[in-house]
Amino acid sequence: MNFLLMLIGQLIFYLLVMLGDEYAGSLLAIILGGICFAVWGISHIVEWIEPSRVNRAYYSFMLSGWLGPALALLGFFLLRGEFAWMS
Repeated sequence: MNFLLMLIGQLIFYLLVMLGDEYAGSLLAIILGGICFAVWGISHIVEWIEPSRVNRAYYSFMLSGWLGPALALLGFFLLRGEFAWMS
């Protein structure tokens, strides 16, 4: 339930920022989503190599950290059809 609430909250936040300023919102979503994806990926690789006692909630929170911006970017692109700052 916490995962779903965090994902919905991030979607609302990123979509509101993109509605206010499309370029800044897209850039923010790409940068923060990329950082969270890298941390999530590295932590999964390290967990496969040497298992630790990290709580499973950490991985779901990190998953929502990059899934939220990615879904917001995809949804914004599908609703608008393009990013105006790219043309």
